[in-house]
Amino acid sequence: MNEFDAACELIQKQLGHDVQISLATCNKNNVSVRIVDGYYKDGCIYVVTHTSSHKMKQISLNSNVAVCKDLFQGIGKAENLGNPKEIKNQELAKELREVFIIFYDRHVDEDDPGTCILKINLTEAVVFDDNNKYSIDYLNKTAKRYDFHNDIITI
Repeated sequence: MNEFDAACELIQKQLGHDVQISLATCNKNNVSVRIVDGYYKDGCIYVVTHTSSHKMKQISLNSNVAVCKDLFQGIGKAENLGNPKEIKNQELAKELREVFIIFYDRHVDEDDPGTCILKINLTEAVVFDDNNKYSIDYLNKTAKRYDFHNDIITI
């Protein structure tokens, strides 16, 4: 397995389920960070949200975003895929309903036209395991591995 595939597999293991992840957005000189429920798949992070949310308003002005979860960090471009009920989103929406099963039915109103799927296309990321650090370039599908000893204690 090459380093890019190994790094992507590691991210899939760490973020390929319902995770709380920090999402940073920016408009002009104001940066905002908030915790969202996210799900990683194939180089992208998916979030179900609403077009009227502060994050989506900022993303409409500046699609550059950053994400962070524990030692994982990434940057990318965000895009609004539209409502989960749109035909083009049906397969993804089904998958997201399963991933976010704990809260989806109670907190997501697919009948609200403002409900949307946010897709973050990662362009760069850094991910760690106990012995390695990977710097990932998604645009060129490459990664570099560095020796790393994780002595950070999580509580």
